[in-house]
Amino acid sequence: MGLTSNGTPGGDSSHSGRVWLRTDDPRGSELVFAFPIDTELNDAVKRLPGRWFDWQRKHWRVPARPLLAKAVAELLARFPELAPDPDVLAWMSDSDRWRALVSVTARDAQGVFVVRTLSGDAPEDLPGDPVEGAPDRYVVPFSADNASELHGREGLDLDDLARLCLRELLRDRMPAPAELSLEIDFDGEPQLELSTVWDPAPAQAFKLLPEARPVERHGRIFSRAARWGLGVPADPALAPAVTGFLAEHPAVEVELPARELLEELRTEHDRASATVALSYAKDADLELELGGELHPFQRAGVRYALERRRTFIADEQGLGKTVQALAALEADGAFPAAVVCPASMKLTWERESHKWLPRRTVAVLEGRTDPIWTQEARDADILVLNYDILEAHADKLGACGLRALVLDESHYVKNPRARRTKVAAELAAGLAPEALRLALTGTPILNRADELVAQLRVLGRLREFGSGARLSRRFRDAGSDDRLHWNLRAHCYVRRTKQQVLPQLPAKRQETVPVLLSNEHDYRLAEQDVIAWLQTLPLDLRTIDAKVAAALRAEQLVRLNNLRQLAAHGKLPTALAWIGDFLASGEPLVVFAEHISIQRALMERFPEACHILGADSGRNRQDAVDAFQREDGPQLIVCSIKAASQGITLTRASNVAFLELDWTPARHDQAEDRLHRIGQESAVTAWYLLAPDTIDETMVTLLQRKRALIDAVTDGQVRDEEPMIAAVVRDLRARPFRHLRVVA
Repeated sequence: MGLTSNGTPGGDSSHSGRVWLRTDDPRGSELVFAFPIDTELNDAVKRLPGRWFDWQRKHWRVPARPLLAKAVAELLARFPELAPDPDVLAWMSDSDRWRALVSVTARDAQGVFVVRTLSGDAPEDLPGDPVEGAPDRYVVPFSADNASELHGREGLDLDDLARLCLRELLRDRMPAPAELSLEIDFDGEPQLELSTVWDPAPAQAFKLLPEARPVERHGRIFSRAARWGLGVPADPALAPAVTGFLAEHPAVEVELPARELLEELRTEHDRASATVALSYAKDADLELELGGELHPFQRAGVRYALERRRTFIADEQGLGKTVQALAALEADGAFPAAVVCPASMKLTWERESHKWLPRRTVAVLEGRTDPIWTQEARDADILVLNYDILEAHADKLGACGLRALVLDESHYVKNPRARRTKVAAELAAGLAPEALRLALTGTPILNRADELVAQLRVLGRLREFGSGARLSRRFRDAGSDDRLHWNLRAHCYVRRTKQQVLPQLPAKRQETVPVLLSNEHDYRLAEQDVIAWLQTLPLDLRTIDAKVAAALRAEQLVRLNNLRQLAAHGKLPTALAWIGDFLASGEPLVVFAEHISIQRALMERFPEACHILGADSGRNRQDAVDAFQREDGPQLIVCSIKAASQGITLTRASNVAFLELDWTPARHDQAEDRLHRIGQESAVTAWYLLAPDTIDETMVTLLQRKRALIDAVTDGQVRDEEPMIAAVVRDLRARPFRHLRVVA
């Protein structure tokens, strides 16, 4: 025939086409059909399963599967013009021989071999029964006799699992349905792997264990269900879950290394259980003389800190981490103690120390120079300084013989390369081994294992987690949060949320955060001018002409509002830092401010925040509420006291902050009640950011007095006839007056 269309040399002139076997394709052997145009032959080849047309060479290619041998033989008989090569004839002859693949599975909870015919006819003496609806398959129940029948039978190709089961049965042992082994994962960490042998049921149960993940198995495995195993981290936190699984599936074979490791994990889990339970305790015995009464959960937190010595106190915002740290210092007699905190929190620590530990002396360090180390500072029981100046005073702190170090907002030392982190670590390392080291943070750290490394190093706890690199590897996956949580509690972590301790908390609380003025000089000058002007006025404006009195009252309001605004601007840098630290906790926050310039400063600093301000339309206000109330909505909403103190619901948050005070006492309660209303599932904390010895202090003192009057009157009506502005004027006229510390 000369050359066919694909250029293949022809054979006998009676043949116009050729079939040959191609074995050089990595995808497997193929039969190649090359022939001139013939519609009937072309249609016949197209009916062969798996065929495809090679457009480059202009011929058909068909997988050389033994099951196709019969169909190919029929096609060649029908079209004698096709000449098969000798290799094709040999393939067809071999394909007539019975060949089958053997795997294993479960049938009615019993193990069986599955024999799947590839070519030829199954022998009549094959044990077992054909599968209904699948005549090419036989199931052979596990037994020593059946194993003997299959062993060495020609034509059978057993996968690795079938070989394993066959060996066990020949030894008169029933194969285990699955095996648990100790393996090493891609990160070099140990894990317990479950491999199905013949029953997939244990794997279905194992899949429900925490952090169970698929693991590729190697070897020849025909069953799809068995090609992947399952692994869980070899961690004491998961020891009870794995032990429970094995108790429910006693037939699973546990290899010796896995059994030995699991026993170690159980022992470690049992040993740590008491510490973990202590971190969840709701109360504890604690005989301690303080300036106030601790909540039961706070006593439990102090007990945990005293037991563990070097630990996180990581309660949710508003649950009194500062108080617990101070109580731990007092209970341990751990003085002198250094407290390192953000600059915005120094006055809070000073105030809380005086309140809760009235017999202890406190010194607040300001600036970087030596002159601040007065004799009073050297003799103080508690030294408070901010992270920014820690390096400047590290040497002197180290020479003080510190018996405790408290790191407030400890995520400030999460960056191991930061200078303040290195200095904090050096200072902590210089303490005696039994010294208290407390890291306070409300920031969720459970899903950011990398950020724990530096903090654990400062606490002296990193070694218990192996190393920083190993900690990151162990808890890299998102699903490892609960396991990390348990491991932290087992060593150095106590955390309670408001929801957990809600029965011990009042439904709504007010807390004062003292903040320093950045414009102290300008404020004092303005305050002196206002006081001097007020002192020129009659004590009682009702004694003068009504029109003049009205004008003077209007002037009073303008001057007082200017003083309020000046104080608000002075608080702004510290207030913005406080809000930023709070948002790092991941909790939503509502912030109220009155003056437009303060509201704008908040929006510029936190552009992702939504807002309800006086200039917003009704539709925009509702859109802001809807956005904030969504679970995935903005974390911060900035509100005008007047525009947002009524008619809206902001129950997604349980914390509200006030940067300014309003002249109307009831307006603060109304604003707080945007959160404290039906739908709120937690206790509400109202944070008042106030500057001591300013008009803030005057107003908050009067507000508290008027709140007390409201609480004392059953119908909720204030019986105090003196307006708020008049009361502030009277107080300012009396200057100089005592310098009060702001109290909640």
